[in-house]
Amino acid sequence: MSQVAVAKVKLKDGQGLTFVDRVSGFSLKLFGKPARRIAGSMPALRDDILKSNLRTTPVALVSLALLVLTIASVVAASLVVVAFVFNFLLLTLVVVAPPIALLITLNGPKISQSSRSYALENELPFLVGYMEVLAGGGTSPVSTLRRLARMDKLLPASSKEAKLILVDTDVFGLDPITALEKAATLNPNKTFSEFLYGYTTVLKTGGSSQTYVNSKLKEIMDSRSTKIRRTSDTIGTLAEAYVTVTAILGITLFTLYQVEAILTHSSAGISNLLLFAFVLVPIISAMFIWLLDGMGTKQPYIDYRPYKAFGIFAPMGVLFYFVPLPIPFFLHVSLALLTTVFVPAVLAIRYSRERHGLEAKLPDFIRDVAESRKIGLSPEASIEALAPAKYGRLGKPVRSMGAQLSWGLSLDKVVSSFIGNVNSWLTKVAGALMLEVVEVGGGTVKSFSEMADFTRKVNDLEAEKRSALRPYIFVIYMAGILIVVTTFLMVYLLSQSTLGAKGSLVSSTIDPATIELLIVSAIFESWVVGFVAGKMGEGGLSDGFKHSFLLVLLSLATVYIASALVAVPL
Repeated sequence: MSQVAVAKVKLKDGQGLTFVDRVSGFSLKLFGKPARRIAGSMPALRDDILKSNLRTTPVALVSLALLVLTIASVVAASLVVVAFVFNFLLLTLVVVAPPIALLITLNGPKISQSSRSYALENELPFLVGYMEVLAGGGTSPVSTLRRLARMDKLLPASSKEAKLILVDTDVFGLDPITALEKAATLNPNKTFSEFLYGYTTVLKTGGSSQTYVNSKLKEIMDSRSTKIRRTSDTIGTLAEAYVTVTAILGITLFTLYQVEAILTHSSAGISNLLLFAFVLVPIISAMFIWLLDGMGTKQPYIDYRPYKAFGIFAPMGVLFYFVPLPIPFFLHVSLALLTTVFVPAVLAIRYSRERHGLEAKLPDFIRDVAESRKIGLSPEASIEALAPAKYGRLGKPVRSMGAQLSWGLSLDKVVSSFIGNVNSWLTKVAGALMLEVVEVGGGTVKSFSEMADFTRKVNDLEAEKRSALRPYIFVIYMAGILIVVTTFLMVYLLSQSTLGAKGSLVSSTIDPATIELLIVSAIFESWVVGFVAGKMGEGGLSDGFKHSFLLVLLSLATVYIASALVAVPL
């Protein structure tokens, strides 16, 4: 049986369909006729869908939106009835849910467009650099797309775009230039769309595609550098807002709630303050991390090992909290928090140093290969000759490559092994480019020199980004220290005797258990803001493990130093 026949049988039996496909089919049966009329009045919806990652039709999307609206309306009506029966009128606000659900569904293509554009934006320098290397070897546009389509693990977004263009050429019979123009029209990323338009113009006029790609790469690198500086300024503004909310607002609320507790002899103020520290601050921090994640550039490769370690040790920290120990409560909580992040912090530091060490020496290694090619050595012999050289953390993978080549293994297998063993996405991409240089351009000196320049530019941009954002870590550390210090100052000041209404001294001593709760909340806030420091200063949430660990230790040191200087009962 042919593959086409097998596909028909699967579709006929309902196999091979996703859950969304099934729901869309069901919604078409219910709302097909009104959906066609509505879709006919929305001509821009088709182009929005084509520019997104969604694989549907305007009629199917509108029918799905009507189904969502119907379900949301039924649920909202039921909740409104419940609200009136139990006199919980706040629940009637769910009446806004159905139109919101409708709008979100109809705007699904635009949301998908944003995701597609952002993913491609992160890979754009590497995509253009890859095309520059292949253009230097005289590779045709179609062959470039076919090679790019196979790099779905290293450049997933770029590989997906290449596959879409190849569908137009191989399945629908479009010529390569027309297919590239169509891709430029339907791509939501403005920079990539302009690049494709310029690329097709060069191909039509018979110009040098390598010169164009090279100039475009320089333009993209300059734009990325400008974006990094602009992003750093924006993050600085956000950091000030974050510190204002977490530290200054926390201090203000503490003062107000503590005065309330003293005057009214009620614990409601302390309860509200704990709610702020243990609920509101983590929510604000999560939102801030989400904003940082959307603003900065990301790599498609993520090292999950520190996160896996945190998943293992977080429950251990919770269990440690419930173990009875003859130590102060704030110290017990601090040790539990330290338990959750100690091993992940060690792993994150180790892997971060390994990654930065690989990326720092990578341009030097490629440049040395280019120099070895100048004296007539083959790429394989060049790598073997460089195996004893000192490349820091890159030295071990290079020695392994040299040993494998000396055993007679092909460069393809050796480089594939190199890509699989290193945990730096930039190093993986450079390894893939090295292999392409040898296969396409014969490993010429010019090709290796261009690749060395490219990796140097990318590495310099990454270093510039880290150095620009690192000062904001100091702001977060100061916020963590201020929370603890001001806690002691406020407790000390509010614990002093004050002048009563008739001129008598009124004691306002605070319960030591309350003071300990306040210190615990301050230490917990420091633990939370550590994750923000990692994301803000180094771009990765896993780097926040070490900052959380250090901030808790710093908070503990501040507690003991402050308790020695300020007479506060603990």
